[in-house]
Amino acid sequence: MITLIGGRSQLGQCLIPISTLPLSILTSENLDLRKTSKISSVLKNDKNKYLINFSAFNDVESSEYDEDAFLINHLAVKELAKHCAENNKVFIHISSDYVFDGLQGGYVESDRINPINKYGESRALGEQAVQDYANNYIILRTSWLYSHLPTKFNFLNKVSPLLLKDGQVLEGAYDSLGSPTSALSLAHAINHMLEYMIEKNNIINKIFHYSDIGRISRFNFLEEIAKQLNKKFNLSNIIKPVSNASFNLNAPRPKDTSLNSDLFEKTFDYKRLEWDTALRNILRKV
Repeated sequence: MITLIGGRSQLGQCLIPISTLPLSILTSENLDLRKTSKISSVLKNDKNKYLINFSAFNDVESSEYDEDAFLINHLAVKELAKHCAENNKVFIHISSDYVFDGLQGGYVESDRINPINKYGESRALGEQAVQDYANNYIILRTSWLYSHLPTKFNFLNKVSPLLLKDGQVLEGAYDSLGSPTSALSLAHAINHMLEYMIEKNNIINKIFHYSDIGRISRFNFLEEIAKQLNKKFNLSNIIKPVSNASFNLNAPRPKDTSLNSDLFEKTFDYKRLEWDTALRNILRKV
């Protein structure tokens, strides 16, 4: 019924064990999205009605110079969308809060996109390709995705080894704001969305936002991670607030990409978790 591209992504690894629906799972070993000319032939025998794409080039810094960012996030998505249109499939594509410039925060789906770095540009082009080529689709934007899993570009996986050593002092940006989203929360939401669509036999050609409830800074997020780990393991780590500029990053970062996910809740009759509750659920697995 459902083909999942990106089975080894943190989101894929969270969805697979909790899915109530049958999944055909593809990884980069089965389908290399960098080889765009072969995408259609790899998928030619796939008879499932729904195609979900969890794969992406998520290295914001490397996106400034690595052509794979646009190859995977745009051109491969275009080929997937065309395949879905030609085979009467529903395409569900995961996108990013970085399509926004971060000047306002609390973004709703209809707000104008205006990416300020190459990663955001590649994601915006991917969204446009879905809308241009797929007949039936959902684009699901999320933000600050994290989990307990040892995957790359996973903020919690990056900081937790440091915070499990006592006496650490880490820095978090007080001027970088967003909506932290547990990959486990998002996986449950996607599973519910699929159940809803199949039960209602309802295809919704829209963009949706999904994040856990809350708008906080990177400093607040890191501070709460440290607080919960300190309590769990009797540690005394400290988080210092600093400006985002102090990290000397190559790719400019939008200041506030917090998302408003009310439309998802209303459309699919779904209740989201508060961000700190979702974090506690994940840290139980650390």
